[in-house]
Amino acid sequence: MVVYERNPRRVSNERIVELKESIRANGIEQIVTVTRRPGETRYVVAKGGNSRVTAATALYDETGDERFLYYDFVCVPYPGEARLLAAHLRENDQRSDLCFWDKANGYLALKADMEKEQGTTLSLREFSRLLEEEGTPVSHVLLSLFQFAVDRLSALGPATEYLSRRVLVDMIQPAMGALIRLTRRLGFDDAWLQHHVIDPALLQVAADFPPETMQDHHPAALALDAGNLIRGFRSRCAVALGVSMEGLDRMSHLLEHAPDVGADELRHAAEHPAIESSVEAEGGKPESVSSPHIPGETRAGDIAGHGIAVREREPHASLNDDPPATESINWPASSTVVPAASVELAAAAFRDALNAFADTCGLEGCVRDAPGLPYGFMVEPPLPEPSQPSLDDQARLNADGLNRYLGWWWLVSLSRQNTASGLDHVPKQSVYARMARDEDYWARICDSCVGEPLLGDRMDVMFAAMLNPDRPIGLWWSELVHAARAFRVACPERFRPPRWNELDAVERLLRGEGA
Repeated sequence: MVVYERNPRRVSNERIVELKESIRANGIEQIVTVTRRPGETRYVVAKGGNSRVTAATALYDETGDERFLYYDFVCVPYPGEARLLAAHLRENDQRSDLCFWDKANGYLALKADMEKEQGTTLSLREFSRLLEEEGTPVSHVLLSLFQFAVDRLSALGPATEYLSRRVLVDMIQPAMGALIRLTRRLGFDDAWLQHHVIDPALLQVAADFPPETMQDHHPAALALDAGNLIRGFRSRCAVALGVSMEGLDRMSHLLEHAPDVGADELRHAAEHPAIESSVEAEGGKPESVSSPHIPGETRAGDIAGHGIAVREREPHASLNDDPPATESINWPASSTVVPAASVELAAAAFRDALNAFADTCGLEGCVRDAPGLPYGFMVEPPLPEPSQPSLDDQARLNADGLNRYLGWWWLVSLSRQNTASGLDHVPKQSVYARMARDEDYWARICDSCVGEPLLGDRMDVMFAAMLNPDRPIGLWWSELVHAARAFRVACPERFRPPRWNELDAVERLLRGEGA
């Protein structure tokens, strides 16, 4: 009997040692299922159990004791290579034993098996549908992310084990997407970027990663520094394009705000610190020049660092000069000077709407200050009593439970606390920070406490609740979103680099170009 040679899970030596000691004391407690391929004389593990078989074999090799050689197994008919691989994926996935990279490679290998068996090429949507029919539902969005990672990031080598879905979605993919759009506009294809920029940066990270012999002794070193990787992308791109880092920043900024700009204008932006706009050429004021500071006014970047508090306006500033209410705040996004009283109105209105929404949803006392997050707040989970189920199970019981479940996840999304950058700004002593300390623990917390996130392919659930006239939570949420939008207009610097490095919704829609 042999282990399944295509097992998607990479097993550590530490895990094998642990299993050996368990088997030495108790034998194989959980029976292993096996099958036999046509024409083969030996059986192969059919769905999970590879680690147990490996450990037992190692014990026999060490001791020669026959009690480690013979075991009872459950034998099932050979299902075909595609279903055999699918069974191992399901087994490992259910136990949360697969890291993101192993899962990505496993599912793409399964896609290749299915294509070989069917004699046709499958789109990711078709593959997702077949997986659902086989009892292994995986969204085409996640499959697309798997494809992007395997196609673009394989050069990370041993560091791929520490690549997380969250870091990939929130940091690496958007950064690469921005460089793809820029270099395409300059006339380079994606293969050029991969060869000259992406792969060299990935190989450098792989080369700096601790060798396997040191990993058991230096576990703290086993982390993928996505920020450093992105800086490597950008610096290598600047060198490859023959521009300074400041020049690359100016080109990226110009392309972001003028998607149809030509290559010549981008090159000109890289070489010149200031670019005169067409308005200036006609005698007007350049769009990029900030208005001078006026007494009684507060620049958007001057919002205080704690929560969403703002500086008090100077004594002679008059409320009579401000819009009559926050609903009427309608400055353009490029505005760099905002009346102090208007900023205060927007900040106060947002905080009032936030607290009202949280209280109405049954989240009293869950909102906390988080100065580093764009809206200045985070939301702690409403910790259930020991006898209470998770939030999503509570949602099935009554309207109050549904409001609490939806409200908590909506506030998590609004605050940005569940993004890679957001986690860096969540207070370390908070319950949420401890819950989200790593992806495996976070997955267990979702199962046992806060329920499945209302993100990704579950957007239909979110919109159904928002638009259902029988559920008032949608109206409460729309009022909060209105106040949040006014706050963002009043305080734009809180949502842009260097103050905040996450992409907004529009940029996220664009990030997939070339992916």
